[in-house]
Amino acid sequence: MSDRSQDFFVEEQSAGVSFLLKVRRWLERCRTVYQDLIIAETPLGRLLALDGKVMLTEADEAFYHEMLVHPPLISHTAPRSVLVIGGGDGGTVREVLKHPTVSSVTWVEIDRQVLDACRRWLPKIGGRAWNDPRVRLTISAGEDWLLQIKERYDVILVDGSDPVGPSKALFEVAFFESCRAALADSGILALQCGSPFYFTEEVQSVWNKLNLLFPFVRLYLGFVPTYPSGLWSYAMASFKDINLSEGKVRRRIRERNLDRLQYYSAEIHQASQILPPFVERLIGCSDC
Repeated sequence: MSDRSQDFFVEEQSAGVSFLLKVRRWLERCRTVYQDLIIAETPLGRLLALDGKVMLTEADEAFYHEMLVHPPLISHTAPRSVLVIGGGDGGTVREVLKHPTVSSVTWVEIDRQVLDACRRWLPKIGGRAWNDPRVRLTISAGEDWLLQIKERYDVILVDGSDPVGPSKALFEVAFFESCRAALADSGILALQCGSPFYFTEEVQSVWNKLNLLFPFVRLYLGFVPTYPSGLWSYAMASFKDINLSEGKVRRRIRERNLDRLQYYSAEIHQASQILPPFVERLIGCSDC
């Protein structure tokens, strides 16, 4: 490993557009069974990258994890059983465990080496996730694991990277069908679906596939500074309408003691679902 001050991490975020971050020290650089793994010290804290793509920095990871987790869990009356697929850094499970109604979290991650590296170098990201007795961790491909289970979950969160490599299967119709089958009647599925500025086909694909399978689908947006364009999209899908008033969102946040987060709030919950016209045109929805 090198600790040369002139070292940099460079991610090509889109054709001809790159993100460059100075590396103070390389902590881990290896090839796992599935992907290239990097953890490094940077001016934004520790960085996790997989296959050359930023998964998180300590400075802004909460922006992503809070927006993946809290909109769907707040939209559920009382989430008790939660399934997390992916999310080897532990941040998604950490946020799930903040909801006092949650009694069990099933965590399915394909890459044990990512888990081990994150637990070693990024322990604060996972926080309680690494030792909480409510968490059951399984090493498996999520798409394969779902075909074998009979449980039904209140919320399913898919925390995968871009639809390439080991995460590609997590964006296919067959996988979404398996998620639908694993949801309780009042259940909610949520996942990230990329930048609507750069990754238009990814956003359109997720939107169209979910609308084939669920009567209610909501696209919502958040800001993650180190992700391509900074503007990030997520989707929620359910069997029942999950549109809540700001007052109800505010009450649930207060009841669950979630009013001191870094990014998510009742106002953000509502505002995140107001889509700019270019996003509405992208998904062909003028009243989303």
